[in-house]
Amino acid sequence: MVNERIVFSKVFLLSKDGEKLGVKTKEESIQIAKSMGMDVVLISNSPKQPVAKIMDYGKFKYDRKKRRKEAKANQHFIENKEVRLTPMIGENDIKFKAKKAREFLLQGHRLKVSLKFRGRELARKDLGYEKHKQFFSYLNDIAKIDKQPTMNGRNFLDMHLSRDKKKISKKEVNNAKAKDEDKIVTNKKD
Repeated sequence: MVNERIVFSKVFLLSKDGEKLGVKTKEESIQIAKSMGMDVVLISNSPKQPVAKIMDYGKFKYDRKKRRKEAKANQHFIENKEVRLTPMIGENDIKFKAKKAREFLLQGHRLKVSLKFRGRELARKDLGYEKHKQFFSYLNDIAKIDKQPTMNGRNFLDMHLSRDKKKISKKEVNNAKAKDEDKIVTNKKD
């Protein structure tokens, strides 16, 4: 709350430097602030002793917005990516999907490996577990299993992987980021 919008009749006033000016009425506070070319901003709205400070409210809002934007830019989001397999997937197809999964893991994303059973394949769930083992064998140098393969519903066998920081060198991560940035740059040129 600022200036006339302050609901309290008396506030404990602080100067723009943080110096204590004491308890003042709302009108006195606004008059002091106007003489300095500033605003009175309510900092603490406790009913026992509301605290207000003299400051430039426009600058305060701008700085707060800037800090929030900076904090948002520094946040790092981890996406969940999914790779879908079938029990009868070919050797080259599983290698290709493992290569793509490697890129996701090196970029820092978590990975869900889903294996979908159709029709009679449901009777051969052991094939699904073997395919998960085979898929993980291509990634075991950079990944760790967060959740072992388990049946999810009736038709899906799911396994969750994430990047194992102990197994990966920083060089590999940087190379993956560089490749990702190159893709972004080439896409912008097109």
